[in-house]
Amino acid sequence: MPCEHLQELFALCEKHDLHIASQDAIKVVCRQCQEQEVCPSSLTDGDAVIEMPRPKADEPSDRPADSED
Repeated sequence: MPCEHLQELFALCEKHDLHIASQDAIKVVCRQCQEQEVCPSSLTDGDAVIEMPRPKADEPSDRPADSED
């Protein structure tokens, strides 16, 4: 059973629908408790990385344009 810190991390990931993608098993380490756990399968998507949609060239970006001083 994971330590309380890793349980909090896993609960936070589930609450915010955060998932981790990797072809290999992911180990999460708590340096406070010196414990490690393999990331639960409920939080992993295997190697299926979800691609975020990119803004089209004609759509404004959220990033501010570089300004010359």
